[in-house]
Amino acid sequence: MGGILDFVARFGTEERCIEHLAGLRWPDGFVCPHCGGREGWRLKARPRIYECTSCHRQESVTAGTVFHRTRTALPKWFLAAYLMASDKRGVSAKFLQRELGVAYQTAWTMTHKLRHGLSEDPALPLSGFLEADETFIGGRGDAASPGRSTANPDKSLVVAAVEKVPAPRNRNGEYSHALKRQHGFYAGAIRVNVLPAATAPQLGAFLKANVAAGSHLLTDGFKGYQGREAALGDHLKHTPVIQGDGPNAAEFFPIIHTVFSNIKAWLVGTHHGVSAKHLPRYLREWAYRFNRRNLPEGLDRYLIRRAVECVTITYGQIVAGADPGGAIRQRRMPIPVAVPALAG
Repeated sequence: MGGILDFVARFGTEERCIEHLAGLRWPDGFVCPHCGGREGWRLKARPRIYECTSCHRQESVTAGTVFHRTRTALPKWFLAAYLMASDKRGVSAKFLQRELGVAYQTAWTMTHKLRHGLSEDPALPLSGFLEADETFIGGRGDAASPGRSTANPDKSLVVAAVEKVPAPRNRNGEYSHALKRQHGFYAGAIRVNVLPAATAPQLGAFLKANVAAGSHLLTDGFKGYQGREAALGDHLKHTPVIQGDGPNAAEFFPIIHTVFSNIKAWLVGTHHGVSAKHLPRYLREWAYRFNRRNLPEGLDRYLIRRAVECVTITYGQIVAGADPGGAIRQRRMPIPVAVPALAG
């Protein structure tokens, strides 16, 4: 696995970045989105632009992607993706500002645009044996928003479900300390989201959208997971566990509570806290990285590919806390075609 020097050697110029984006956008060769023409020429004066030889419509290799109309050099975007993906703790916008030599607002926008596309495929839900629970982020110590209330706008309800994967024992037939604490299981894939309220319809909708039918779900005894409004009975096997006092929660559900602790430590340690309106995108980044923590190669190519495939998001939408569908894939014309030699 190459390091940062290998990455820069491969993507250190605008030309190489354009070629990589063109390969992602048109994996089988250029196709005009207007007339379907299968031959295009690149413009020397504007190297990101391809022109159809049939109808002469011009199309930028970054149009409609996260890089849409960016004035920042593509090698800086690619390096930002590498830095965000190469460390399990991620990086802050302040760090990118310093490393890339850009304004803080530019670095902040780049990080949000890159994490915008990091979502899971709904066709690949969680399955098997799982834990699910909720936690709250922000709004600490607010007497006006006690318990599961989200009256404080800075307080967010976060729900998560995580697969419990049976762990093998060592040669002595024992588990490691961590596995003993987790009753012989380790964390598989996870889904995490922000909900407006801890109601049965909201919790039920989250679980049915993210957990495969027939799975076995463990939760605490909270009524929001039970009854007709949650409607889990027809979708999966649900076992509520009455855990007694709050301190027992980590004993009954060790994996999900470890996950919540790691998320909160990451938000504070790397980003020094985040606002409620941007929290969903941060959680998307954390979960995407967590679910791919055992990949033999880094995540930087995944971030760049997702930046091309997802629907773009504007700076105004980011500032407003909007989410115009980062999970929607925008595959680019996978039609076989040969592109002639580039010309001006």
